[in-house]
Amino acid sequence: MGKPVVATRVGGLPELVRHGETGILADLSAASLAHALDELLASADLRGRLGHAARTLARQQYAPERMARHVEAVYARVLAG
Repeated sequence: MGKPVVATRVGGLPELVRHGETGILADLSAASLAHALDELLASADLRGRLGHAARTLARQQYAPERMARHVEAVYARVLAG
């Protein structure tokens, strides 16, 4: 959607959100989340840059055609093995 993201450093989120590049990763605390949100609210440039980079990465990494190729490759490995 081209929107900036604030995510916590839990589970698989750090694999999806690149801190300072496609979003902001915060620790799992109210203070850390508030600080990350304040950063975004304070800078329209940062919001635009992170949102644009996230959208570009999502289109490249998660395009339906690419995802289909990855699924096909998994099936091929399983069936071959």
